[in-house]
Amino acid sequence: MPKSKFTRPKNHSMVTEKQDVRGRRKDSIEQFIGSSQLFLDNSLSQLRYMILIEGLSTPEGYDQCPYRSYVWSILIRTPTFPSQKYLQLLHQSELTVSEELLSKIKNDTFRTLMNDQKFHNKVSEDSLVRILACIATLTKVGYVQGLNVLLAPIAYCSYKSEPQAFALLHTLVTKHIPLYITPNLDGVHTGLSLVDVTLKIIDPVLSEFLDSKFLKTEIFAFPSVLTLSACTPPLKSVLKLWDFLFAYGFHMNILFIVAQLIINRSTILKSQQPMKVLRNFPNLEEAEIIKLSLSFIPELPKDLYELIARHGFDKSVPEKLKKFQYENNL
Repeated sequence: MPKSKFTRPKNHSMVTEKQDVRGRRKDSIEQFIGSSQLFLDNSLSQLRYMILIEGLSTPEGYDQCPYRSYVWSILIRTPTFPSQKYLQLLHQSELTVSEELLSKIKNDTFRTLMNDQKFHNKVSEDSLVRILACIATLTKVGYVQGLNVLLAPIAYCSYKSEPQAFALLHTLVTKHIPLYITPNLDGVHTGLSLVDVTLKIIDPVLSEFLDSKFLKTEIFAFPSVLTLSACTPPLKSVLKLWDFLFAYGFHMNILFIVAQLIINRSTILKSQQPMKVLRNFPNLEEAEIIKLSLSFIPELPKDLYELIARHGFDKSVPEKLKKFQYENNL
């Protein structure tokens, strides 16, 4: 019998039932998602508002919100993925994923959030490899750079259920940002152009300064667009930002990146070598990033914001963006 390509998942990784609440008192959001809801659209709107106003809480004795993966699944309409179905998909992956592709996946997984010990205490590299191999099996492109980092926050908050972590990532990359995982990463490059145009409108002085230093978004913002800002620590802040992205749209990451630039504006403008600042963004300040990002929306032309909202899945956005830039001399 040939040796399996993958380390088989442990039983706890296949758990799909509700997590143990350890006798803790449920907060208002957990009570809400556990109650019967008559009208889906109204309920989703209320859940989004509760996330914006209250946020997902971390009970004493926990390192993160214990029901976060359920909230994320609800917000992007990800169905429960049965363990048996996941095992069948794993078997299919062993037959279809080439050694070359598997090597490409493993070349990235071992570096995933390398310096975050809390992450590695909960999420094994074997689990990342299995999930990404299953994604490669079900998507046309197979595997692209950055998928391992996109998976990291999902795997961390879904560490008790590997099948659900797979289902969440699959829904994200196939329904919400499919253009981010094309062979040429088309959606990512469009996102970079949108960061550039947005910064020119929000902060023309900073934009001109970066242009004068030949610092294009393709140089410094690529990882942040590609990974929905998951490449910048700390992970606890990434999770808070992702709560907002799952609730209000992954396109908001474009505004998150502009917000990070403006938060560090003084440091960048004063630096003799601003690329040193931009190479690794300072640690995320999630509350300030979200607040600033929301403040940008009224300042942006509606047709530009519409392009931002659609760039992850609409192939017509690049051409429309060029037209917008031409008409607005940007």
